[in-house]
Amino acid sequence: MKVAGINTKHPFNLYYNGGEYVKICGTQDGYFPDFGHHVANEMGGIWLHPIKLLDGFWLKLTDTKRNISVWSRADGFTSEPWGSRFQYDHGLSYIPIAMERTQFAPEQVKGMTAGYELHHYGEGELHLKVELFTRTDLRAVWYSDEVGVRKGAGDQATVLNPREVLVRDPENDWFVQVGTDLPGDQLEVGTELYGPEFTAGAGCGIAFRTELTIPAGESRRFNLFVAGSYVSAEECADSYRQLAANHQELLVEKQAVYNAVADRAKLTIEGEADWNDVFTWAKWNNQWLIQKVDGTGRALTAGGPTYPWWFGCDNTYSLQGVLAIGDPQLAKDTLNLLLQKSEEVNGNGRFIHEVTTLGAVSNPGNTQETAHYIAFVWDLFRWTGDEELLRRHYAYCVKGIDWLLEEMDPDHDLFPSGYGIIEIAGLNMELIDSAVYTAKALQSMAEMSAYLQDAAAESKYSELATRCIDSINRSFWQEDEGLYADAVAPVSDVAPKIDYLVSLAEGQGVTGYREYIEGLLAKATNRGTADSADHGWLLNKNWVIVTPMEAGIAEPDKAHRALDNMRNDTFIGKYGTYLSGTFQQGTMTISTGVHAVAEAANGNADAALDLLNRMRRSFSRVLPGSFSEMSPDYGCVVQAWTIYALAVPFIRHFFGVEPFAARQELKLRPQMPSAWSGKACTLERLIIVDAEFDLSLTEQDGVLTGQIRNDAGWTVTVEWNGQTISSTEKLIELNM
Repeated sequence: MKVAGINTKHPFNLYYNGGEYVKICGTQDGYFPDFGHHVANEMGGIWLHPIKLLDGFWLKLTDTKRNISVWSRADGFTSEPWGSRFQYDHGLSYIPIAMERTQFAPEQVKGMTAGYELHHYGEGELHLKVELFTRTDLRAVWYSDEVGVRKGAGDQATVLNPREVLVRDPENDWFVQVGTDLPGDQLEVGTELYGPEFTAGAGCGIAFRTELTIPAGESRRFNLFVAGSYVSAEECADSYRQLAANHQELLVEKQAVYNAVADRAKLTIEGEADWNDVFTWAKWNNQWLIQKVDGTGRALTAGGPTYPWWFGCDNTYSLQGVLAIGDPQLAKDTLNLLLQKSEEVNGNGRFIHEVTTLGAVSNPGNTQETAHYIAFVWDLFRWTGDEELLRRHYAYCVKGIDWLLEEMDPDHDLFPSGYGIIEIAGLNMELIDSAVYTAKALQSMAEMSAYLQDAAAESKYSELATRCIDSINRSFWQEDEGLYADAVAPVSDVAPKIDYLVSLAEGQGVTGYREYIEGLLAKATNRGTADSADHGWLLNKNWVIVTPMEAGIAEPDKAHRALDNMRNDTFIGKYGTYLSGTFQQGTMTISTGVHAVAEAANGNADAALDLLNRMRRSFSRVLPGSFSEMSPDYGCVVQAWTIYALAVPFIRHFFGVEPFAARQELKLRPQMPSAWSGKACTLERLIIVDAEFDLSLTEQDGVLTGQIRNDAGWTVTVEWNGQTISSTEKLIELNM
């Protein structure tokens, strides 16, 4: 399966290829322009995190008889799950050469390879001068300067032979070895040597040159090999030898990995080929974002190429989807890395927000993500049954609750203050997402305590959860709007922020916002309560006001009203749920995904599918086979939490999958959208710990039929329309 073609409206769109070690990012025409803001103009190229290896590589062809030279620029692009292919059928001007470049990064080798095939489609012999250029740029990931890690004055090259060059940073043990099997021995190396693009950085240019004679109708092949190390020249050389000797076998191995990813949690909805393909690509996209760094860990990064490091809140969403698609080890690895960094940097229960691949924590954690982390620990345990992992994280979760309800909740109303997932300067107050996930965290702590047989803790957390939930439904609920508020705060906290909030709105082109916010202020003041009393505020109608329904915290009547009141063009646009109903300036897969989960969790499968169908409109808009961070077409070209937006509604709600691995129990509460009525809906190789299940369900006229393969003999319970069946049979037949 592949997705082909350059988007002709934006011919310089990015692509992203990833092994677990090396990431490759350039434009779909085969070039490597400078771009990026974290490390200014350096976010593309070839990265072996935490270091960059190359700015890029380029090929120049010269027809020596006619003295025509062309820098090869692709006019076709094919996105493969395992890498990329570039076609140069018409982009080589008057030289009768068709060319394809195929590139990939092996999963477990610190390097990458690009293979070229040149085909002479003209007449007679073609005499070519071939020049393969690379530009090194050894430097560390963003935020390295702040922790005292800096690159040396310039890359230093050592010619190993005419077809292999080793380059190192003079101040650090950072190495890149570049080579080729291009015949000949012409080589040029120099700091002032560039290809067709002048790239930033104090790197080194390398040009491998040769002359080829190609008879009519024949082809020639050669490869570029790039290997790196942040440890030693010896390790770099070893990786290079693996690539040069075994690149074909490594590609076969990589393709096998991606075939296995496709076969896990394999979704097939009859008559819905587009959704089946999109779901498969979302799983592959997730694999691209795994980043392994020796000595630091292996975890899921947030997005490529702009956020190629690890985040707290991104992962407490993303890993819910990762569990659903059958990769519990990645979920464990990721959460363990984040826990380790949280303990090192905070130690008080606060869960980190952002850690680079160098291991540097740039933000020790927003309020919302500590609560969300605690809630996810219980979720992870239900899917893995790993009691050792539960006990390790539980100890930090206890500290996390104390941090939330003591340091971050000085007025002791169970609503911790501080930034949530919406990081807008000035909005560091008692926010809806932080409150909701704190309630969910308290529920999870009660569940964990019960499982660990700590009755006193269970009672304590249960009582706090009940109080917190009641308070949310009382304090955040806006009866006149039929919605939950963005925040709770006294008038005295909001009044000084009016000018700033108005400036944000006006900056987004929103008119009439001053009148709106002053109206809210007047209404709160006219209630006659003290300026220090809390009020609920719908300041921006941010998407997180849907979280009470997503997390099951909203009272049923309020959930029904709020969801009804959000099914309109204030909150929902062509591509899904706006980040802000007031601004309507952006949409993300996470805003749409959480909204879809909220609908599905409250029995509204059709509304959930409508949101996901809107999100699907942005698929392949920039990178064929992927969703962008911002819908439809900007930000990162691949984003981790998209797997939450798809796998959680589909697997956890449409198929209704609820495991309790430690008890070998699987509960199914399916709810199929009406658009799928009468269609066979299958989910093959649903993996929970070491058990596999195949689900085949069809709903028609209120009757559920199908089969469940249960080779592990777990207790499988199916609930449907008030009916319940429970069985340990290896093949369970349904007719409910």
